[in-house]
Order: sequence, then C-alpha cells, then structure tokens
Amino acid sequence: MMNPTPVGAKKSPFIYRDQATLEIRTGGGCISIFGLPFLLVGLFIMQIPLGLVPMEETPSSLVLIPFGAVFAVVGAALVFGRSGIILDRARGRVVQWYGLIVPLKRIEYLMDAVEQVEMDFSSGDSESAATWPVKISGRGLTKPISVSAPTSFTEARQLAEELSRFLQKPLVDTSTGERIIRDPSHLNESYRDRIRRTGESVNFLPPEPSIKRSRVEQTGEGIIIHLDATPRTGLLYISIFLSVIFAVGVAWFFIPVILISRMPDHFRYIIAGSLVILFVLVPVLSAFRTLYQMKKDFERITVTRAFLRVETMKQGKLTTAEIPADELDDLVAPTTQGIINSVDLPDMKKTSIGDTGTPRMPDGRPVPGLLLSIMKMVGTKGIIARSDTTIMEFAAGLTEAEVAWLFGLIRKTIAG
Repeated sequence: MMNPTPVGAKKSPFIYRDQATLEIRTGGGCISIFGLPFLLVGLFIMQIPLGLVPMEETPSSLVLIPFGAVFAVVGAALVFGRSGIILDRARGRVVQWYGLIVPLKRIEYLMDAVEQVEMDFSSGDSESAATWPVKISGRGLTKPISVSAPTSFTEARQLAEELSRFLQKPLVDTSTGERIIRDPSHLNESYRDRIRRTGESVNFLPPEPSIKRSRVEQTGEGIIIHLDATPRTGLLYISIFLSVIFAVGVAWFFIPVILISRMPDHFRYIIAGSLVILFVLVPVLSAFRTLYQMKKDFERITVTRAFLRVETMKQGKLTTAEIPADELDDLVAPTTQGIINSVDLPDMKKTSIGDTGTPRMPDGRPVPGLLLSIMKMVGTKGIIARSDTTIMEFAAGLTEAEVAWLFGLIRKTIAG
C-alpha cells in the first residue's frame, strides 16, 4: 500500500485500494447529522393524517403529506446519500457513482479522456465560504468532474497535487486569476528553480512608470518596496461620496419638516438634533475618519534571494507574512487580459488571435467598454505569492504598468 501523504501534510482525503486505484467519497458524517432533523420532522408530519399522532383536529392530508414528504426526501438524501469517484489505472477507467448507503448508479469514462487537473477559486458570498474547487477535465468528458471544493487553500493544493501525481496529468491552476500550468514531475519545484530549469530570462525589466505610488530601496541583499498608503480606487471615493450625499439628503428633507411641525419646541429640537447626529454627523465623520486612517496604512515588501516578506499596516494593525525563497511556488501578477482569459463560460469557444493591443474575451471578441471601465475602477489585483501553506497578496490597486515593473524587480531579485 502506498503512502501518498508527505510528511507534515494533512491526511489525504483519498482512499487507496491499491497502488493503481484511488477513491474519494462524499456524504455521511456531518452531512448526515445535519439532515437527520429534516428526516424526522418530515416523517412526523406525514404520520398526522394517518392518525398515528393524536390531534384534536387533523389538518387536510392534501397539505400535510406533500409538505412532510419534501422534508423527508431532503432529509433522507442528506442522511443516506453517498457519492464518490474511483480512479482505476489498471482498468483505465474513471467511475462516478451515486447511491443511498451503497452505489446505485455508475457512470464510467475512459481515463485517457482526462487531460488535466484543475484548481480554481470561488469567493463565495454572504451565505457561503470561499472555496478552492478541484476538478478533472478533458475533451473526452462531457463536462469537468468535480472532485472536491475545500474551504482551505492548503487542503485544495494538496488534493490537486496528489491527483496530478496519481493521474500523471498537468495541474492547471487558475485560482490567482492567471493560468498556471505545472507538470506532475515538478509539482514540488520552487519558483526560482522553475525559472532556472526553463531558462526564462529575468534580466529584462518593463519600463519604470513616470507616475507611481511605490518607492524602491536597494539594499545589499535585495530590495525593499514601500507603499505608503492604501490605493484610492474609484469605488472607494464613490462609496464615501454616496454616504455624504445620503447624509445631506436626510438633513435637507427631514429636518425642515420637523422644525415646522406642531409639537413642543424642546421635542422638535431633540428630534432634529438626533437626526443630525445619527444621519449627518456620524456618516460624514466616519467617511473622513476612513480617509485619515488610510493615510497611515502602508505595505513594506522585503525581497532577497533568501525570502519574500510582506508587512502590512491596516486600520492600525500590523501583520507580517514571509515565504522562504526555496518554498515559494507561485509568483503571479494577474493582468486584465489574464483574468479575462481565465473566464470559462458554458458554450464559449476559446480562440487565440494573438496580442492585438485590445483586451479580448476568450472567444476573441473585444471586451465591452463598460466592463473594462469597472475593472479599471476596481484596480489591479497586484502581486500574489504562494507556497503550499501561505498566500500573500500585495500592491493591489496599482496600475498594471507599475505592477509589471515591480513584478520584474521581484523576479530578478529572487532568481539571483
């Protein structure tokens, strides 16, 4: 029996039946516990029309039975539902199965149809956490097969790399906004070693922008990049402007109405004063306080041949993160075109027509002007540095020209 889990890594989520067969299962555990109340409530409601639950007045079975059945079905699916994926190299098959406790339905694909392992990022929303979905895909599959969607980057990276090694297929990582392809024989290779192996040139630097926010200090061991304040993006100013407009609107509409109303003077003044404090002074002062605090924010990026360190002061809190150069796996500066290229919409046929100087969608169409304006207003994602256990993001909101220049300096320093 092989041991797929590196020393110090989290236990593998896969089940190895033998050296040629791997399986991952979903369902059971916490999901079953979550579904149990639904099942019990559904069964309880369905017993009422049958008279098994004594009640003085029994409601209509036409309402209770369908209502209880919905709860019972959902609960049963969560409690007893199981699914899994089996990767069998000996038979050359990929098997998806679904069932209740035991497999009831199986779908088989040829393993040769699998071309790559994919890892992406989903930011989630107010009701769901961010995830790093891991899939296997290929032109021989009707659609990518979802393997897992961990909420931890470390877990997702480990899972994706393990799949890549087992299948001997490339790992295509689009979770940074850029498309990074890593072949299975070099998954543990550092960014610096990759540059040296591929012979990629690091001596060419993009031109230094004439207008920039960063200040670069040369040291005996490398460089220190100073970013003295959080970038002022268009969306930030819009949000502050809207809060001030709201405050002025409240004052303009409500206060005159209150002052001319027929009520005792002291009541009018108390109500008007409260409105001024809560809906005028507080929003305006909060907006200016935000701008004042942002002047104290800074990022300091120290780059040497030995490590990459990022120190961030935000809202009075200093945080520090560091990745040794030998453990740095990815260093990416997502561009507008790179982010657009990573978009994968259903039924969109991707094509490449080369660099025309105009940002284009994956199918070759020019990017709509409104979308470009919004992306410029938000600002760039900056630079992303990652190891197997750490993610560092910095220099967000700078222009693409300045990010490209800083990225070139960092690459050159790390490569030595």
